[in-house]
Order: sequence, then structure tokens, then C-alpha cells
Amino acid sequence: MISMRNCHRSIPIVYTTINRTSFATFTRFYSTDLEKLKRQSDYNEADNSVLNTGVIDKSKSEVLVYYDSIYPHTTGFMKRYFFWLTFPTSITDTQLLEKIKNLSSPLHEEAKITEFIPVKRDFGAFVKYNIPTESTASELIDQIRNNVEQVRASKGIFSRVFNLIWNHDPKVFTVKGTPWIEDLRRYPSSKLAVKYDGKNPLTEEELYVLFRRYGPINDIVQDSATSTSQILFRHTRSAIAAKQCLTGIVVQGDTVVHLQYIPVKRVNYITKFIADHTKIALPIILALLATFAVLIFDPIRQWFIEYKITHRSLENKWFKLIYIPYRTIKSWITDSFNYIDVQIQEVTSGGNNSTEDDTFTELKETNTFWYERHEKSKQLKLWIMENITSFIIVKGPPGSGKEEFIFDHTLDQDAKLNGKILMIHCDELSKARSDSMLMNNAASQLGYFPVFTWTNTFSQFADLGVQGLTGQKSGLNENKETRIKNMFSLTTQAIRKICDDEYRKYVRAIEYKNKSRKDGEKLEVLKQDEYLQHHPECKPIIVVNKFARRGDNQSNNFIFPFIAEWCAGLVSNNIAHVIFLTSDVGCMQHLTDALPNQVFKDISLSDASSQSAKQYVLDQLQSISSETIDTCIEPLGGRMLDLQSFIRRIKSGETPNSAIQEMINQSAELITTFFLTNHKIEDDDNNWNAAQVWHLMKLLSKKDSVSYNELVDSPLFKSSKETISTLSTLEKYDLVSLKRDKGVLNNITTGRPLFKAAFKNIIHDYNIWKLYESDYISNLISLEQVKIQKLEEELTNIDKLSGKLDGRIGYLVKKIEASSNKIVNYEQKLTEIKNYKPDQKSKSSFLGIF
Repeated sequence: MISMRNCHRSIPIVYTTINRTSFATFTRFYSTDLEKLKRQSDYNEADNSVLNTGVIDKSKSEVLVYYDSIYPHTTGFMKRYFFWLTFPTSITDTQLLEKIKNLSSPLHEEAKITEFIPVKRDFGAFVKYNIPTESTASELIDQIRNNVEQVRASKGIFSRVFNLIWNHDPKVFTVKGTPWIEDLRRYPSSKLAVKYDGKNPLTEEELYVLFRRYGPINDIVQDSATSTSQILFRHTRSAIAAKQCLTGIVVQGDTVVHLQYIPVKRVNYITKFIADHTKIALPIILALLATFAVLIFDPIRQWFIEYKITHRSLENKWFKLIYIPYRTIKSWITDSFNYIDVQIQEVTSGGNNSTEDDTFTELKETNTFWYERHEKSKQLKLWIMENITSFIIVKGPPGSGKEEFIFDHTLDQDAKLNGKILMIHCDELSKARSDSMLMNNAASQLGYFPVFTWTNTFSQFADLGVQGLTGQKSGLNENKETRIKNMFSLTTQAIRKICDDEYRKYVRAIEYKNKSRKDGEKLEVLKQDEYLQHHPECKPIIVVNKFARRGDNQSNNFIFPFIAEWCAGLVSNNIAHVIFLTSDVGCMQHLTDALPNQVFKDISLSDASSQSAKQYVLDQLQSISSETIDTCIEPLGGRMLDLQSFIRRIKSGETPNSAIQEMINQSAELITTFFLTNHKIEDDDNNWNAAQVWHLMKLLSKKDSVSYNELVDSPLFKSSKETISTLSTLEKYDLVSLKRDKGVLNNITTGRPLFKAAFKNIIHDYNIWKLYESDYISNLISLEQVKIQKLEEELTNIDKLSGKLDGRIGYLVKKIEASSNKIVNYEQKLTEIKNYKPDQKSKSSFLGIF
């Protein structure tokens, strides 16, 4: 062993000894172990080259050297990971051999290259030379090294700086061991594992002496338990050269050194940190999956929304390839079910193939019925074409035909306006009883496809699992409000893209015209906002049907204010026209909140005239005479919904008189059940009482309309604010209809013409009249009693004050006397009602009620 004190002096001696004795040692090892194994494997083999055996044969007259960094490093990297990108940096073996000859020249004529073995993975190559007769192996190697060094020194300053940074200039090393040319998936690293085949492992000093010539060493680690060592080089290039040159070297007589790369264990600390912390890992993974799904499906959904709005043909061949087989299979299934239904119908009907539709599922409106609304249709089109804050509201009672007015008689009649229409039915959204049904209804109306309602259930389970593991929710389970907002947000993007596409077509057309114009004048290209302002037909029309203040399902009431805000955003951004169809005047609060300080354009659709209603019924019931119709449809007025109901009853077999009487009875039952029982409808919506409704019914049963000033004369309607609120609520439920003049409430009429006959039917029923007339008078008595109580309290407070207030006291006393007299009169009426007998001959004069 060489001591560290004499290390520097002994290194040349040791290597001189190794150089002199290595060949003999190598020959002895080779002939006893590897040579014997190779001869056995080479028996009866035609090709025993290094490519098949991994061992390089060498005679006594040859020397084997290793050139490192002879390949471009990118070649090895690309070859390893991106083999399909190696062609830009590929280098042939012939080119590489010429490069080695240029680096090593000039040499003796006898020093010819007998074998060339490239090792592309390690960026190097083995070269076997003939030793000249008048020279030794060491002299030949020194000459090769000197030539390579001179080539490096002759390079310019730029190449020297580049080599200083990257250290890629080739070097030459003597192969001292038995190189093993393998193509295993063991990639180079800066760490070498040293294994010993013998009884005498090397010490740290000996390892340093043996490996230092190939490059600087950071550390040497020895494991005494396994008799192995590790050499940690500073550069991977040094480890590659050491492995190629020292693998299989025999030292200390009989110890064989075997070298292998230690794989580099790369640690991504970010990934490790996420994986080690469950609270962070699971939410991040699920969020990435959700983001990936959005990146894939959102463009598809946006395309389907655009298709829903524009109704364009399916020109995409790939979509046709998928959709046509699906449509064919679906038609097979549905047609088969239709066939079964037809067979069942024929059996049950006894083979009667009458074309008459007994169920009366559809009615065709006549031109006379809609002629009265022609001017309003023209006004609606004019507002859209003016394109000035096209936020339009179409109001009308239920059954007045608002949807038919918009589509059949306004938009569909104009080729410019019927191309881009999106219909949203608010009632279908608000009536949804589950989140999945709400999502499906919204997706169906918007064209949002594909929609995965099961992901909400999965998110709930994932959220529950994350909460169980981490103690807190992941936040992936979005509520229905957030999901609805995401769907409408994507719809906004689709609408904006439709406008962008129209604008791009316009720009291309202007550019084409400018190119074709030979004169110097060019057409000016408008900005997008200006173009959309001048071309309102390019913007989609959003029709919101059955917009209301509240829905049947309270959990979905967020739909109405959200849609109002969404539509307000479309109009404010000048990318769409919006038309609201509503029979609920209370919804105006949502629209006012969405667009404050904005005067809305509104159209009110009233009932048809008596002549139009009569003509409509005659067109549908041609077998009934005009005289019979005159007496029956008078209570119906011009309300389309009631006219259709009347026609259905006649077609089902009822007589006209029995049909109208039954409709009146049903309306009367609806009024008494809904408005006169004071049951709770909403949390804060039932702000009327039975006495107020009864008083309105008595007034409206005698005349067609009641003025607001006449109504407030009643003690039940003294407070102006409360009266307006009560009447607005009753208008929402279609009991009354409010007429305004310049925004001020003027007249009050029945909500449906049929209700007037129902009011009379209720009032002329003695039992109902007795009950609610007594309740009405009792409410008047209660109001007077409350008034007297307040006056008496004021009198009591006056007595405590100093001074003379005789005038005020006299005034209060007179007020108390007047209220007391009213109470006496009311109580007298209550007594008369109680003692009234229904078998009297005349009820019409009793108390002026009948």
C-alpha cells in the first residue's frame, strides 16, 4: 500500500509498474476466465464481432484507446429520448472515423486503425491501432494525445471559451481493463459503483490514484459490509471515461475491478411535497382533472351553443360521421315504438281511422285574431332595428298569446331577424325539482352539450372522501348556482363569437372591395361596436319566456335575478337583443336592479275584441250557430286561454251553456280557495286579506272597471303604499289587472274576463255571501275601534298638558262620535245579515248587496 505522505512521489512508480505488468496480468486473467468463456460462446458462430459479444479482441501488436466526447452531446440525448428527432444531428460512422483521423494525425505509417467501435450513448468511441515495429504502445499513445492537444490549442478564442464552459473537447485515454460494450438501459451518471472480484479490495488512496486521471473526484465512499465502493466524480464525462477504460482491470495480483453507473435518482421536490401532503395532493389532482375536462369539452359545448342559436346546417363531416349513425339507430328504435303505439291504438279504437283530433291538442289562430296586433308587431321590429338599448318587455295576461306574437307574427316574418334566436323558458328552470333536472333543462335550452350530471354526484363523493382524509372540503362540489352561471357564461362566449364571426366577414368583404378598386379611394373599416350598432341583424335575439318575480320552487328563485343580470350584460356589451315575455308585473324589480336608471321599452298585449273572439270560435266550431255563440262567449271576453278551453269542452261533447257554466263554477272555486281563505302562499307574498278581496269583487261585479280614487275611499284601502303593494300582488296572481296612465295607477279591472262572471256567481251564493259580508263588516268595525282607541289616547295625553286646548279636544270628541256612529250602523247590518232568511221572495234589495 502506498502511504499518503509519499503519494505524489509514488504515483508515477505505481503506474509504471501497472503499465509494465498489466499486459501479463491481463493475459493471465483473459486466458483463464473471459477468454475461455468467449471461446466457448464463439464455438460454431460465424459472427463474433464486438456488436454481438460486447468484448473487443486485441492482439499483442495492437493498442486500444478511448476517445471521449467525440460525438455531439445532443445526438446521444436525442437518441435516448427522442429518437425520431435525431436526423438533424445525425453523424455517420464514416464521418466520425474521419474526424478521429484528423484529430490524431500525423502518425507513423504503420500506426493504422484496425478497428473502430463507436459508443454513441456515451458520446465516445474505441479505436484500435497497430503498434509500429520501432515504437512501443506508450509512445504511440503519447503521440496521439499530443496531436489531439495541438488540435485543441489551434482553435480560436470563441472555441476555447465554449470549451471552457461546456468542456466538450475530445480527449484520449488508454484502455487498461477489459471494456464491456453493452447496450443495457444503464445511462451514464457522475457516480460509479466499484465491485471487487478478489480478496483484496482497494483503499481510498488506491482508488484515488487509479481514478483521478479521468477527472476531479468529489468523494469516495466505501462500504465495508459489502466490500464495495462508490466514486463520485464532479463531471459525468469523467465517470464515462473511467468506466470505459478501467472496467475489468486486474490489480494487486488477482483482484478484478468491475464498474457500473449508479442511476441518478432525480427528486422533484414540488411533486414530492404535494405527494407527501394529502390535504394538498387530492385537491390539486382533482382540480387538474377538472381543468383538463374543461379544456376539452368547453370548445365542443360552445360550438353546440352556436349551432343552437344560429340553426346552421351540420357541415362538419366528422360530426356527420358520428351523428348520422346515431340518428339512424335512434329512428329505428323510435319508429318501432311508434309502430307498436299505432297497432295498440287501432285495436282499442276498433279500426276507426278518423282524422279528427278528439283531444284538440293544437289550435290554429286566424288572421282576424292577430290583425289587431299588427301595429305592435311593427313597433317591436322597429325597436330592434333602431338598436338603441334593445331591452324589450312584452307584457300580457296568461293566455294572451305572447309567444305566438313574438315568433309567428314578428320574428319569423322577417328574414333578417329569424336567423339567430335563442329561447329560454324560465318556468322549466324554476320548476325543476332536483339539481340534475335543472342542469338538464338549462343545457337543453342553451344547447349546452355534452353535459355530465353525474359529475356532481362524483364531486360530492370526492369532497366527502377528501374531508374524511384531510378534515376539510376540497371545494370541488360546486353548487347549482355556480354551475348555472358557468353554463350561461359559456353561452355569452358563444354569442360574442357569433358577433365576431359576422364582423370578420364584414372586414374581409371591405378588404376585398378595397383591393378591387382601381381609384385611390378606400372604404373605411368600422370598428366592431360601430359595425354592430349599424347592423342589428348581426346580433342574436335572446327571448326570455315566462319571466316572473318568483317561481314555484323557492330553491330556484335565483334563476330570475340571474337571468336579468345576464341579459343586461349582453345588452350593455352590445352583442345581443333581449325580449322578455312576462305576465307578472312584479318581475320589473329584477329588471330595474339589473339595469338601473334605464327606461325600458314595453309592449302590452290585451285581450282580443269581442268580434275577433267570436270569429275565432266560429272558425273552430263551424257546427254551432252564431246566435248561440253570442250568448256563451260574452263572459269569456277575448282571453285566448279561456276561448281554447271553451272550444275543447264543446269538442268533448258538452253543450255551450253547460260548458260556460262549468267554467264559471271552476273560476269561482279557484277564487274562494285561493284568495278568500287567507292561506299562506309565500313567506312574504300574501299581503292581502279576505275583506279587501271581497270589496274588490263587489265593485268589479257591478262595472267593468273601478278607478283608483274610488277604491281608496274604502277604509280598507287608506294607505297608498300598502294599497299599491296589495293590488300588485293580486295582479301577479291574475285576479285584477291594473291600468296606468303615464306610469300612475288609474283604473282596476278583472284579471280575466271570466272572473267577472265568477264574482257574480260567488256573491249570489247566499252561504258565501253571508260568510264574507260578515267578515267584511267586522273588519270595518275593527278599523273604527282602532281609530277610537288612538283618539282616546290623544285625549288622555292632552289632559296632562298645561294650557287650553279646547278646540283640539272638541275635534277629537267629534271624531270619536262619528266612529261610534259608524260602529253602531255596522253592528246593525251584522244583525240584519244574521237574521236574514234565504227563502224570502226578493234578495236583490237586501242591504243593496244583491
